[in-house]
Amino acid sequence: LFLYSSQGTMMDNRFATALVIACVLSLISTIYMAASIGTDFWYEYHTLSPAENVTENGKSIWEEFVSEEADEKTYTDALFRCNGTVGLWRRCITVPKNSHWYSPPENDMTTNCISFSLSDQFMEKYIEPGNHNSGTDLNRTCKW
Repeated sequence: LFLYSSQGTMMDNRFATALVIACVLSLISTIYMAASIGTDFWYEYHTLSPAENVTENGKSIWEEFVSEEADEKTYTDALFRCNGTVGLWRRCITVPKNSHWYSPPENDMTTNCISFSLSDQFMEKYIEPGNHNSGTDLNRTCKW
């Protein structure tokens, strides 16, 4: 890019350089955002088989996981115990298809997911998950 002034002399290329740098940075950030939004999960928990972790209280874990009152500590515990995944738009856990208190642990597992609403994205997160007295962790509350 060569920019000319009204007198016909060539102007400094600093503006053109700044424009090129801004376009490249914008392109890189667009690609990064597209990849992060399209990623199903950002973090995946791996523990022992979920069937061993979720025997008789499988239904209660699922009910706590999907409840409106589920705070960060509640769903983080469920994610850890049930080989869960966390993404930008949803969180998932692996639970037995039919869990009853009188049946042995099943090998037949299913993954159930809960979508985050926009307000869930900005749910207040604490320095120590579940401890409301530990103070708000602004990095995790504002960024994710």
